[in-house]
Amino acid sequence: MFAISLPSFAVSGLIGGIIALIFGILILIFPRILNYLVGIALILFGILGILGGSPLLIILGILSLIFGIVVMIFPRILNYLLGAYLIIVGLVTILGSGFALVPLISGIILLVFGILIMIFPAIINILIGIALIIQGAIAIGHYFGWF
Repeated sequence: MFAISLPSFAVSGLIGGIIALIFGILILIFPRILNYLVGIALILFGILGILGGSPLLIILGILSLIFGIVVMIFPRILNYLLGAYLIIVGLVTILGSGFALVPLISGIILLVFGILIMIFPAIINILIGIALIIQGAIAIGHYFGWF
């Protein structure tokens, strides 16, 4: 995750941003490995979130870790688990944003993606790939101070 002012999809710093970016690209290129990539990504983001330090980052990190493990064990229910996960993380990000623009927009995007996945589960590859690429770019940009 970012600093406390920018909690978003459990992605933080340069390493988290690079991981998210790579996983997003891989999901778009190789959709058949989506379940395992998403499970691994959630576990890695969970660990990074837990190591983030602030209570909000720890909560999102634990949530990511739990969802990642469940996705690895039950890959057939990935769509609904991931939709629920994105809705929860989107709401937490919106509520924790303190009306800062970037986390507020990020939380709204995650919330909308979660709702879309719950309604149209077949579009999960595209949405998750795009979500990870966006979050990775935001984390990398924030790390380098671009915004």
